[in-house]
Amino acid sequence: MLSGPMSGYSPNIADFDNDGWKDIFVSRGDVASPNMSVRFQVEQTNTVFQGSPDGHWRALTAEAGFDEQPRARHRGAAIGDFNHDGKLDIVATALSRPSELWINNSAVHAHWLELALQGTRSNRDGIGARIKLKAAGMTQFWDVSTASGYASSSAGPVHFGLGQTKAADEIEVHWPSGTEQILKNVPADQILSVKEPR
Repeated sequence: MLSGPMSGYSPNIADFDNDGWKDIFVSRGDVASPNMSVRFQVEQTNTVFQGSPDGHWRALTAEAGFDEQPRARHRGAAIGDFNHDGKLDIVATALSRPSELWINNSAVHAHWLELALQGTRSNRDGIGARIKLKAAGMTQFWDVSTASGYASSSAGPVHFGLGQTKAADEIEVHWPSGTEQILKNVPADQILSVKEPR
C-alpha cells in the first residue's frame, strides 16, 4: 500500500499534470512528538499521488522534488497557480518551520481551463456551485469550495486539466441559487470569468 508508512494532513485533490485525471497532494508529518523519532519517522516529506486512467496511483516524492527539503511535521496546505503558467502550485505549512512554496516546474505541455465564478443571486465566490465539464469524451466534476485541509483554504479559480484537448465541449454550472448555466465550446488555456445570470 503506497500510503502505509505515511502520516498525512491536508490532502488536496487537483490535476497537477493537467492530463484530465485528478491527483492528490498530501502534506505529511506524524502527530507524535519529535522525541518519538527514535521509534518511527515523525518528520516526513510531502507526496503527490498521481492518478491515471487505469485507476492506479503512483506516489511521487523524489520525482516531485519534495526530497530536496528537510523532512518536517507538515500540517496545512493550499493550491493555486501562483506564477500564472497554467500549472497548479502548492504552499504547505510545517510546525516550527517556515512555510514552503512548491512551484510546479514539471515538463507538462497539456491544456487547462480555469473558471472564476462570480455569484449574483448566490454568494459572491460561487461557493457550493457544482461544475460539470465535458471535453474529448471525458467528463469532470468539481464542487466549489475553499476548504483545503488543516487550517488552510485555497482561493479560486476552479482548475481543470484538459490533456491534449484545446477546448471544453460543454460546461454546466449549477449555482447554489438553483440557476443552471451552460457554456459551449470554451477554448482552453485561459481564466474564464463566469457571472451567474440574474
